[in-house]
Formats: sequence, structure tokens, C-alpha cells
Amino acid sequence: MKAVGYVSCIVGGAVLCYLLLSLGVVDAVDGLPGTMQEPAIAMPTYLGFMSAMMTAVTAVLAAVAIGIGVVAFFTFGGIKDEARKIASERVNELVNEKLSDDAIKARIDEIAFGQGPRGELDEDFDPDDTGNR
Repeated sequence: MKAVGYVSCIVGGAVLCYLLLSLGVVDAVDGLPGTMQEPAIAMPTYLGFMSAMMTAVTAVLAAVAIGIGVVAFFTFGGIKDEARKIASERVNELVNEKLSDDAIKARIDEIAFGQGPRGELDEDFDPDDTGNR
């Protein structure tokens, strides 16, 4: 996040310098305030000041948005890898649980002998195996 702050400060400073030079408030040649000619837009007016400030704020917000996008792009891969690792661990746990000897024996008892999960006979179980249910 420090890098995003630095980039936004650099962009904001560049925008402010551009505005000050283009409006004629600072002379590009000698760097002294004021020029011999009247600037195209007078900076001391409230409208000119607000225009410059809103432009600078917009440029800084755009730089912050780009920085957030870059950070999100690089962290998405990390989040994806972490989710894949967690899902893999959970799948391994479920496979081990469902394929354990106890689970397999319980399923065989349930299917072959018609016993429910508690060892009780199902209502439809035919002990004589006559095929009439």
C-alpha cells in the first residue's frame, strides 16, 4: 500500500505542476512566480482555484484506483491458491472419512443385510428372502 501512496503523490504533484505551469502562475524558464504576461486564467479567483483542486483530486483518485486494481490483481492469485489448498485438504478429509473401514462395513451392512445405521432391521426387510416386499 505504500507504493500506491507514493504513486498517487507523484501523480498529484505532476498534475499540480502541470496546472501551475500551464496557467502561467509559475514561469517555466526561471521558476519565479508571476510572468510579464497576464496568465490565461487568473489563479487567484475562486473558480480557477476550485477547478485546479478538483482536477488534482480527480487525478489522485484515478491513480489510487489504478493502484488498488494492481494490488487486487496480484492478491487474487494468492487468494485462489489458498482456497485451492483449503479445498484440497477438505476433500482429503472427506475421502478418508467415507472410505474408512468402518464406513465401508456400515454401508455393506446397510445394503446387504437391510440394517439401518443403528443396526435395526428395515421395515421392508424380508428375512426369508422370498422377493416379496
